[in-house]
Amino acid sequence: MSSLAVRRLFISLAVLLFVPVHAAEAAGASTPQPKIAPASNEGELAIKQFKVPKDFKVELIAAEPHLANPVAFWIDEQGDIYIAETFRHTDGVLDIRGHMNWLDEDLASKSVEDRVQMLKKHLGENVSKLTVDSDRLKKIFVGNDGKAERSTVFADGFNNIPDGIGAGVLARNGNVYYANIPDLWLLRDTNGDGVADVRKSLHHGYGVRVGFLGHDLHGLRLGPDGKLYFSIGDRGASIKAKGGKIVANPETGAVYRCNQDGSELEIFAYGLRNPQELVFDQYGNLWTGDNNSDGGDKARWVYLVEGGDSGWRIGYQFLNTPVSRGPWNAEKMWHPYWPGQAADIVPPIENIASGPSGITYYPGTGLPDRYQEHFFLTDFHGGKGSGIHSFGVRPFGAYFKLIDREDFIWEVLPTDVDFGLDGGIYWSDWVEGWNKTGKGRIYHAYNPDLVQSPLVLQTKKLLSEGTEKSPLADLAGLLTHPDMRVRQEAQFALADKGAKAIKTLAHVAAKSDHRLARLHAIWGLGQISVDPKASNLKSKAIEPIIALLNDRDAEVRAQTAKVLGNARAAGACDGLIRLLADSQARPRFFAAIALGKLGRKEAAKPLVELLRANDDKDPYLRHAAMMGLLGSNNSAALREAAQDNSAAVRMGVLLVMRRREMPEVALFLQDGNTNVVREAARAINDLPIQAALSQLAALIATPIMDEPTLRRVINANLRIGKPDNATGLAAFAGNGDTPASLRIEAIEALGDWAKPSGRDRITGLWRPLAKREGQVPRMALQKIAPSLLHHSSEALGIACIHAITKLGMTEVRADIRRLATDTNASPQVRLEALRSLAILKDPLMFDAVQLALHDANEALRKEGTKLQAQLKPADAVEQLKIILERGSTGEKQTALQVSASLSNAVADEILSRWMDKMLAREVPLELQLDVLEAAEKRGVPTLKEKIQQYDAARPPSDRLRHFREAVAGGDAAQGKKIFFERPEASCVRCHKINGEGGDVGPDLTHIGTQKDREYLLESLIFPNTQIAAGFETVILTLKDGRTCAGLIKSETQTTVEINSPEDGLLKLNKADIQSRHKGLSAMPEELRQALSKSDIRDIVEFLSQLK
Repeated sequence: MSSLAVRRLFISLAVLLFVPVHAAEAAGASTPQPKIAPASNEGELAIKQFKVPKDFKVELIAAEPHLANPVAFWIDEQGDIYIAETFRHTDGVLDIRGHMNWLDEDLASKSVEDRVQMLKKHLGENVSKLTVDSDRLKKIFVGNDGKAERSTVFADGFNNIPDGIGAGVLARNGNVYYANIPDLWLLRDTNGDGVADVRKSLHHGYGVRVGFLGHDLHGLRLGPDGKLYFSIGDRGASIKAKGGKIVANPETGAVYRCNQDGSELEIFAYGLRNPQELVFDQYGNLWTGDNNSDGGDKARWVYLVEGGDSGWRIGYQFLNTPVSRGPWNAEKMWHPYWPGQAADIVPPIENIASGPSGITYYPGTGLPDRYQEHFFLTDFHGGKGSGIHSFGVRPFGAYFKLIDREDFIWEVLPTDVDFGLDGGIYWSDWVEGWNKTGKGRIYHAYNPDLVQSPLVLQTKKLLSEGTEKSPLADLAGLLTHPDMRVRQEAQFALADKGAKAIKTLAHVAAKSDHRLARLHAIWGLGQISVDPKASNLKSKAIEPIIALLNDRDAEVRAQTAKVLGNARAAGACDGLIRLLADSQARPRFFAAIALGKLGRKEAAKPLVELLRANDDKDPYLRHAAMMGLLGSNNSAALREAAQDNSAAVRMGVLLVMRRREMPEVALFLQDGNTNVVREAARAINDLPIQAALSQLAALIATPIMDEPTLRRVINANLRIGKPDNATGLAAFAGNGDTPASLRIEAIEALGDWAKPSGRDRITGLWRPLAKREGQVPRMALQKIAPSLLHHSSEALGIACIHAITKLGMTEVRADIRRLATDTNASPQVRLEALRSLAILKDPLMFDAVQLALHDANEALRKEGTKLQAQLKPADAVEQLKIILERGSTGEKQTALQVSASLSNAVADEILSRWMDKMLAREVPLELQLDVLEAAEKRGVPTLKEKIQQYDAARPPSDRLRHFREAVAGGDAAQGKKIFFERPEASCVRCHKINGEGGDVGPDLTHIGTQKDREYLLESLIFPNTQIAAGFETVILTLKDGRTCAGLIKSETQTTVEINSPEDGLLKLNKADIQSRHKGLSAMPEELRQALSKSDIRDIVEFLSQLK
């Protein structure tokens, strides 16, 4: 879901002379007619519930059937609207959360072809179901009244197996770019019938993994340099560009840029999770809103800079230890800058929104002046609390601080936002919920006093008529226009004139008293200087602006430096070096980046001085200096600077070596500065730099107390896997002066030694290791096992038991047996010891089982029951009968589960009697699910028949009839785990408990005292039946013809009270209401399909205990 502003894109005649691709390449098989809701007045009625500024009005521009399920849109120069519609959402496009058994393969996938092979392997013939539905691009023709007149399907047939969700569109002068994994398409309608008859794939290879739904290709935007910018989420990409170059980001989201014909593709920035839209401000800065991972982190407002790494890696999504999302949370990588933060990333500017999607920037005309230099960011929650934020930024060193934040338009469900030609702001509205509804709207919010102003009308005329044929003088004048779109159009038109416009642009750049006109002139000269069709003009275009490096205006100096760097202007080197000492941070920043592109060795020492002067205070200046040094290719200067007295200099050099993946990074492991050592450990482990791994591992014997460093040291020892490494880990684990959490980490590494996961312990990325000999870690662990098993720390003892079990250490079974029978030991330790004995097949464990069966601790008794059934099934039957008669609820649940696993007729008799009790309604609610699941698992005919009888007797009028048995008897601890950790549930994304979680839905901290179990169950199964107070929206049509809309505040048998954004608090008699339309809950209905009944019961138990 991405916002798209009005831009006009010039493409030379040579680019247009491509031929249509063959149908098999361009489109999938024919598709069925998509489900689209019929026309209605719902779109008009919905306006009543919108919260808008007092001086604004809202009108409906288009609705179903003109559009459905809108993801992104673009308004072209004629005011017509292109809309990316999705019909593959949840049908033709999968989500890995529904196929977690594929996860390792998905993480290992490095190409679209890998992904397709994985889908065919797992889905077999069912893979064809992915080709049924097609996403499509719709074109809405807008009439003179500003409303939709007619619509056409501009392009469809995007329903091949690898196709994703069409999530980005950009249209100008008949050229339409469409972003749909795995391709970036360029479409044209050559005969004016509103249907693309020519299409060309500019690139293929986006979306190397299934990943998360919606982490697609999107964000199309034209930059001030005339290049096309776009983004992809962490589904990653691997594209074979022109000339055979591979451009890849398989493990993270990224921002790409290329020429308008698709050539010169490169990664501009990376380390993003799901940047659904991009936008440039009037100073040429690039921005995005990046989504959070639903793991307690927050979404981020990101200033995107060249070469910038925002830190996210796909592997973090599936890490739950030592904390959710691993280093992403533990090391506060998603926080705005703080001292000590990971130095290899460029941190976000601010944490804002819960579901950032579309973004736009006020172009300068059509809104009140208070919105000058403001951004508009959609925040999609799937229901109440969604809307469009407005805010600005102010410079703070080389980066920015967020200011003037407000909820601009609220209680809408926007997927995208844009400015139109006739003043005001437009947004696409999903209408309700998360899933496809076959509905969709385009709304327009405007200030009535401004939409017909002379300036707005002039802007519309200029944009619709175009400026390509305007004289040079007129174009130069338009560079001062209040509207950024007009200025950019004039810039592009001038740049397209090449040599004829150089003098004009140079004059404006040097002499104009209009700051923004000067910037556009500089950018225009930059376009000419890098035009591959006019390479002879480079020096002529560049020469006039070199002197501007000394300009009085800091922004002019900064943008001049950027343009000179992009042009690789060798003659600018001296001036750029001088600019490194500028009084303002932005010129220093862009000068450093530019020097990196020039590749001049003499720039290295001045760049080192920039690091020294910055003293790690400004992370963006540090990044720029690193990029400059990276490009300078001065190894001698780097080696010298690596010994510098300044920790900030050494840090900068380290970051350069990290980017080059140089083994010399290991030198910094001995640094006297903790931050430097930590950053070296990050570089070596996280990339990884294999040749330096042994030096990192050697720190296991060093008294370091920095947790992020030590976790990577432990991981390095595991990955190298030699006997000395195992010995070192064991010594570390046995060291009583080391924090228990890190000792546990070392023990777990030993336990994983023989059969390590293919996922890296720190990054979660696919980094497979071969299976190894288990004798090495067994010998190392055996030396420390006795002391650890009986340690006062329960967690240490349990970790040791787990490691022993994984390694199959039968030689210590006697020690484990003694622990299992030690009544003075912790019950949890004894429980894990019992389980270990069973896995290790201890022939002498029966006494331990018998002791557990009669222990005071219920968990031990339950485990004893399970193990007895494995060891002596015949004896177990009698014990099961006793438990089912006299045991606790938990013991009875276990006994029923065990009965299902016994292979004898007596077990069938037991379950048959319990099914009889079910039919007689004599089974306690806490046991009903266990009885049904045990009987179903047995699968014998008599039990199947009784299950059918029971199901047939369920009351047809009871919507919860198939889930009633999940209302009680769950495991609260398991429910908590599902709530906070299970990706297919994603509860924590929207709900907060004790301050942890999202703000989209109600806070559940005290839900156990506020609601009963039936309410909790119904909310999970049918979330739209009872929506929490303050979260239910309603549109009421009264018998007198009036409409009212808002949030329900209270309701009785005869009245309903709503809080209306338009009319305030209203109390209405139900007798006066003719019709009522209730909005959907933001909570997905599919939860009952994603989770088992046992899972649901566990969640209900957990929530019911939140008092």
